[in-house]
Amino acid sequence: MKTKTANKVPEVKVPLADYQALLARGKALEEERMQWLLERQRLLDLNQQYVWEIYDLKRRLWSPKSEKRLPRDPSQLNICWETPVDSAPVETVREEARGEVEKEEKNYLHDRDGFKKKKHKGNIRKPFPLDIPRRQEILDPAGDLSSCRHIGQEITEKLEIEKNVYVRQIIRNKYKTPDGRILIAPLPVQAIAHAKAGASVLSHIAVGKYGDHLPLYRQIDIFSRIGLHLPASTVSDWCLSTAQELEPIYNELREKVRSSRYVIADETPYKVQGSDRKGSLHQGYMWNFYCPEVKSPFFEYHKGRGASCIGLLLEGGKAVQSDGYQVYDIFDNLPGYLHLCCWAHARRKFKEAENSDPPRAGEILSLIGKLYKTESEIREKELEGNAKTAYRQAEAYPVLQEIEAWIKSNIGQVKSGSPMDKAMQYTYARMEQLSLYVTNADFHIDSNAVERSIRPLTLNRKNTLFSGSHEAAHAAAIFFTLIGCCKENNVNPEKWMQDALIRVKDERLAVANDYSSLLPFNWKEA
Repeated sequence: MKTKTANKVPEVKVPLADYQALLARGKALEEERMQWLLERQRLLDLNQQYVWEIYDLKRRLWSPKSEKRLPRDPSQLNICWETPVDSAPVETVREEARGEVEKEEKNYLHDRDGFKKKKHKGNIRKPFPLDIPRRQEILDPAGDLSSCRHIGQEITEKLEIEKNVYVRQIIRNKYKTPDGRILIAPLPVQAIAHAKAGASVLSHIAVGKYGDHLPLYRQIDIFSRIGLHLPASTVSDWCLSTAQELEPIYNELREKVRSSRYVIADETPYKVQGSDRKGSLHQGYMWNFYCPEVKSPFFEYHKGRGASCIGLLLEGGKAVQSDGYQVYDIFDNLPGYLHLCCWAHARRKFKEAENSDPPRAGEILSLIGKLYKTESEIREKELEGNAKTAYRQAEAYPVLQEIEAWIKSNIGQVKSGSPMDKAMQYTYARMEQLSLYVTNADFHIDSNAVERSIRPLTLNRKNTLFSGSHEAAHAAAIFFTLIGCCKENNVNPEKWMQDALIRVKDERLAVANDYSSLLPFNWKEA
């Protein structure tokens, strides 16, 4: 009996040439697939980058500008794009909110009319200073007071103001001697020769523009309201001439900064109407070299932002503190120089990355907070010199080591190019410069001092927008420097400038080439 055999699949013989073509086609399709996968990954990474950029833009627009890690107000709803920092139960949040409300209500008192009135510490009216002139108005009650006995007075003081502008007339009598000679007294020293404005008006206008951020056209309008009409070109010339008269004092401060042993440096854009292209502005820069030794900024205008602008620091040797701008890296290798970096800038990077990686951002910000807590304790204990250095090395240096170890262990675990990765790379590359502040009591933990001194320039830039020429920008640097020095040292800038404009003409100072007595921190009112 014959057995039934299974059906066999017929063998298909493929020609060798077709087989090789199929292999090549498969290989090409695999390569194309890999290219599409790479492109897909690139687009995913690009999308993530756009997500971070959109968050950063929203954060800059809507989030609080303060970088302080303040506790969230539980009564406020989160904005939809914010990542919640914690996930406390609803009842816990409600209890915390109720406690905050009760605590707030204790700070209020009810007045006689039943309205809530907030209680402030030290809410006691202080009397006006005694050096402010008083104009008395004595009022008697109506009626016959002949039979009454005076028993006292009730004095009520109200602050009033007047615009007192006056013209100073200098009258010089002329005499003729028997032999025909004419005798006349010389003119007193003038702030600007042949100008109709005295030192008080010049200082008032300059401080108004560069100290109180009132553009010249607004000041001209103020003068016109009291009947004094001044041409804009004249007032502008007065400002430039005033800066030229004060330039010897400015140069004296420059030498003081040059010879100091510790300077904090920064720069900010400053637009000037000096471009070759009509209708466009030149992007110049105001460089600020803050000298903690005398508590004074020093502004210097330059047309660019290159390394040639830091020539003020390239003589002698000193400690230079800055942000992460690469121009300052030159001080890492210069003999006799010490380059420090700023913890506020490093902290800001992690603050910007807080939404993209809340757990890691919370850890590192807490560690950086310990560094600032140490500085706060130093101020509270009023430590100076060696005691301050020893306290920093005992309390802050171990935290610095902990921060470096934390970055080492986490830097490979975050996505390349993410905000957290950029913050770690920025900080880790500058750990040595960020740690040097613990070696000297004179060094600061950050460059906030120089940034605070730049704020007046920023406010002025929002009002005046730009300078009319490079010469005007240099004059602005002179005013920002000297007015800023006055404010840092609690000197009235208007009084100082009014006096300095006259005393700078003293020939004895010019012969000695020493104007140090007129620097705001050395100045004594006559």
